[in-house]
Amino acid sequence: MVYIKNVRLDGEYVNIGIEDGKFAEILPLCVECSGIDFGGAKIYPGLIEIHSHGAMGVDTMDCDVEFLAREYLKCGVTTLYPTTMTASYEDIERVVRQPHPTVGANIPGYHLEGPFINAEKCGAQKPELIKEPDLAWISTLPNVALVTVAPECAGAMEFIEGCGAVVCLGHTAADYDTASAAIRLGAKCLTHTFNAMPPIHHRAPGPILAGADLGAYAQIISDGIHLHPSVVRAAVKLFGKDKVVLISDSVRATGLADGEYELGGQLTTVKDGVARIANSALAGSTTTLFECVRRAISFGISEADAVKMASENPARLMGLNKGKIAVGYDADFIIVDDSFNLVRAVARGEV
Repeated sequence: MVYIKNVRLDGEYVNIGIEDGKFAEILPLCVECSGIDFGGAKIYPGLIEIHSHGAMGVDTMDCDVEFLAREYLKCGVTTLYPTTMTASYEDIERVVRQPHPTVGANIPGYHLEGPFINAEKCGAQKPELIKEPDLAWISTLPNVALVTVAPECAGAMEFIEGCGAVVCLGHTAADYDTASAAIRLGAKCLTHTFNAMPPIHHRAPGPILAGADLGAYAQIISDGIHLHPSVVRAAVKLFGKDKVVLISDSVRATGLADGEYELGGQLTTVKDGVARIANSALAGSTTTLFECVRRAISFGISEADAVKMASENPARLMGLNKGKIAVGYDADFIIVDDSFNLVRAVARGEV
C-alpha cells in the first residue's frame, strides 16, 4: 500500500491509500501512515481528454503516442483519446494500430474525427478526403473508441446503429429531426458543440437542442475563443452539469510560440495563440484541457463542476472506472493548490 497524505478531498483533509493502481483506503488525517505529504493541497480526479489532436509539436497523425502520453500527463491529463483528422484510411490505420504506451497518460483508444463528416461543415478538415460512413472498414480497426459522424450523410444511420464505438455527432448540417433520429439509434455525444454545426434558431433548433432534449453529452471547448463565456455558461444550463464534457481540441502548436504549423495536411497560422487555416477558419485550440478547466472556472463555473466536466463526465460517457476519488476507482488524480495551479498528476497510482 502506498499512501498520499494530507490532501483535501471535498473540503476534508484525508490520507489516501493506493494499491494495485486503485484507491484502496480513504482515512482521516489523524490516522498515522507513512507516505508523500502534499501539505493540504486539493485532490481531484485526473482529467480525461476525449478530443485533442496534439501538443508540443506532435500531432496524433505523427504516430508518436508515447510522446503524447508523457506530455499530456505533465499537463494534468491522466487519460487521453488521441484524435485523428480526416485522412486516408491508411494513415488512420497506422495511428490506431500503435502499441499502447505503458507510461504517462492512459490511452484506452482513439477518437476518429472524420472522415465521415459533411464537407459543408468540414472546418479545418480536408474536404477531398471525406468519405461516406463505412461500417465494414471501421469494424476491422482496433482501439477505436469514439467516432465523429455527420448523421445526414448516406449510410450514417446504419453506421450509428451498428458501430461499436461511442458515436459523436459533429461537422454536420443536420436538422433537429435527423440529429434526434441519430441519438435514438445510439449516438451519445455532440462534437465541439456549437462549432461546425447549425446554430440554434427558434424555428430550426438543429442538433444542439436535439442533443439537449434527448440527453446527449455535449463536448465544449472552453478556451474562450471557440465559445463566448456566456455560451459556456448557457451550455451548462442547457445540458446540465452531468452531461457537459470539457475538451481542448488542442493541436500541435499547443505549448509552443506563434508561427506556422501543419494540421491534417493543411498549413495553420497561430497568432496571439489562435490557430487558423488559410480561409480563416479556426483550426483547433492551443490550450490544454487543464487550462480549459481553469478558464471555465473564470467564466463562472464552480471549480468542482468544472473538474467534474473534465473527469467524471467523460469517464461515464466512455464507461471507464475513473473520474472519482473513491475506493475501488482507478487511482488517476491531480493535486492542485488553492489557486488551481497543477502541483502533480498521477496515472495508474504510480506516485
